Amino acid sequence: MPRALLSLLLPLLLAAAPALGQPLGGSSKAPAAPSQCPDNMEAYADSNEVLTCTCPAAQAGQGAVWGSDTYTADSATCRAAVHAGILGRQGGTVTVEMLPGQPRYPGTTRNGVQSQNYGSYGASYRFQGSPQQAQAPAAPAAPTNLGQCPDTMEAFANSAEVVTCGCPAAQLGQGSVWGSDTYTSDSATCRAALHAGILGRQGGQVTLEMLPGQPRYPGMTRNGVQSQNYGSYGSSYRFQGAPQSAQATPAGPAAISQCPDDMTAYADSSETVTCSCPAAQIGQGSVWGTDTYTADSATCRAALHAGILGRQGGQVTLEMLPGAARYPGTTRNGVQSQNYGAYGASYRFQGGPRQAASAGPQLCPDDMTSYADSGEALSCLCPGEATLRGAVWGTDTYTADSATCRAAVHAGMIAQTGGTVALQMLPGAARYPGTTRNGVQSQNYGAYNASYRFTGNPRATKSSAPVQAPVAETLQRTGQVQLYITFRTNSADLDISAAPVLTQLRDALVADPALRLRLIGHTDSTGSAATNLPLSQRRAESVRQWLVAAGIPAERLSSEGRGPNEPIADNGSESGRALNRRVQAARL
Repeated sequence: MPRALLSLLLPLLLAAAPALGQPLGGSSKAPAAPSQCPDNMEAYADSNEVLTCTCPAAQAGQGAVWGSDTYTADSATCRAAVHAGILGRQGGTVTVEMLPGQPRYPGTTRNGVQSQNYGSYGASYRFQGSPQQAQAPAAPAAPTNLGQCPDTMEAFANSAEVVTCGCPAAQLGQGSVWGSDTYTSDSATCRAALHAGILGRQGGQVTLEMLPGQPRYPGMTRNGVQSQNYGSYGSSYRFQGAPQSAQATPAGPAAISQCPDDMTAYADSSETVTCSCPAAQIGQGSVWGTDTYTADSATCRAALHAGILGRQGGQVTLEMLPGAARYPGTTRNGVQSQNYGAYGASYRFQGGPRQAASAGPQLCPDDMTSYADSGEALSCLCPGEATLRGAVWGTDTYTADSATCRAAVHAGMIAQTGGTVALQMLPGAARYPGTTRNGVQSQNYGAYNASYRFTGNPRATKSSAPVQAPVAETLQRTGQVQLYITFRTNSADLDISAAPVLTQLRDALVADPALRLRLIGHTDSTGSAATNLPLSQRRAESVRQWLVAAGIPAERLSSEGRGPNEPIADNGSESGRALNRRVQAARL
């Protein structure tokens, strides 16, 4: 090239050189714009860059997400954009801003995406145009405000923060809850708010405070949500405005608003608990034992079985006890409790009957399965009405689940009218042959793991006066008692021999001023219904008048007669007719 031409071009090249170092777009402050978003933003950690990129539809459904509105840098970028509400499932363009790490990332479910909780993480991002999580102000009393409540409060564990957030209606039906009023931090936040009565099914805003862990979390069913029992857990929360469980003090019982479904949360403690049983809870759950119940027995149903409450519900006080070797089941107050063997924790109600030693025999259990695998000998009382219930397997040696008092009649130990029996528990047998005797048919059965037989000599099974069940105890246990009192023949005049039973009934009414009774007269089928119906009415009225004369207010008593219409035994035998001639006292 000629030197003259080179000297002319050189100044032009030198002038253009600085421009070659500038970006084509001009300013260095504009966001970088790759064509497709990275799977996550980890490559941009420890920067404060702003990135605009595109999410294909296929990428919007892939990967895991941690946090809400502010996400961990390793969260799936496009799936987080759907969670944040920036994109729909069809994808699109987003702008992402990198942020420093946060101490926690609460997870939520929204827009069809479930994000997870996470603790401290070194880098974060959020989408421009999305809701931004408000920073907690310096004053600790002010709540942290979130848009939507986290699925659980685990991200806030080990803090004392107060959090305000919103529960969409769709979130109220999701997740599990442990505790009542105070909940484990991994309980579903919005479902717990429904359980606590803070929200209805339409959802809304709640404020909750984080608490330290508790030694136990009693579960209960309320507001259509069943929470579960749980033992010790490291962190908790409760809703502001919700009832708060009072802490137990040495001077008195722990008071909780509604009784737990069962008492397993209090197992291995000796606490005394006062709580309330709603009427709806009285009919729910299973019960094991009598007077002393397994800790997993339904609390309010056990209170009905124990005679502490009626069907309308109410307040109870119960005390936790160590486990027992056995829990005999009985049927009383319209509730059938089951037998159970050894169990690690128990409870009983204060004010209820206790299985204490007494001068006379206790009422026989419905069957002997709770004494299986023992060699115990037992003496107990079979009232006349108990001989009419249940099935029997075997002859002389009976399966442990055979009805105790009915088997005693089959064995010839007592008449159908009842009596006292003594029995011995035995190992299981290979077979139990059935027979029909003394008006009772027992069934055949093969191998069974526990047995019993009656000790002593069989007694004459001729008819005798029905054995009277203890009046006060039976009223408390079953809500009714059959009174076997005698009248003069074809008359409503009380016989002098009726006085001991009537005195028991009067004493029961005096001991419980709230007790009100309906007295119902019954006859056997001898004679005509036209005679027996008014006779039964007059006999019930005679008992009512005796009680009024003995000082019981008349308004606590009513009387009626039902003649031969409601027999409890076969009128074809003298013992059956004796059981049918009775006055029934039923709790109102």
